[in-house]
Amino acid sequence: MPYLLAKRKIKATDLARELNLSDGFISQVISGKKQFSYQNAAHAARILRCTMEELHEWDD
Repeated sequence: MPYLLAKRKIKATDLARELNLSDGFISQVISGKKQFSYQNAAHAARILRCTMEELHEWDD
């Protein structure tokens, strides 16, 4: 997700505000400690103009 934020020039704090979530929660999602709910993932994907699958960092 850090790549998507940078690509869209959106700060994590701005994403948190748009999703009505705390900065700390977004930080934990970015670090892989927490996951979005389905609804928040869908909303984040719309904001970042990506698919929900792209929000997750997949291992090769």
